[in-house]
Amino acid sequence: MYQIFEIKLRPKEIDVEKNLDKLKTLNWYSNGRILVKDDDGLQYILDLYSLTLKCVMSELFPISEGKWLPEEYPSREEIVGTAITQLQKLPFNLEIEEVWRIVKHE
Repeated sequence: MYQIFEIKLRPKEIDVEKNLDKLKTLNWYSNGRILVKDDDGLQYILDLYSLTLKCVMSELFPISEGKWLPEEYPSREEIVGTAITQLQKLPFNLEIEEVWRIVKHE
């Protein structure tokens, strides 16, 4: 798997148990302390312990590892925007602290 980017979050309120039904309707599923959403070949992994959202994809095609800039990869930046939209739909009050645009092999 390749991690395409990671978003660091600042919590304001997170209550997974209270919002399980809402999470299911948004196609997120719980895997312990991690929430996961599959989206068209991508997977969003929200770690509730470290408060990070990672976007990963399969190793179907090799991807150069390292930092990237939004203007270098507009399609990746579009995925960042989609991920942020998905976060805003969640029934939690989350605030984005930082976006790390770096490809890593996991």
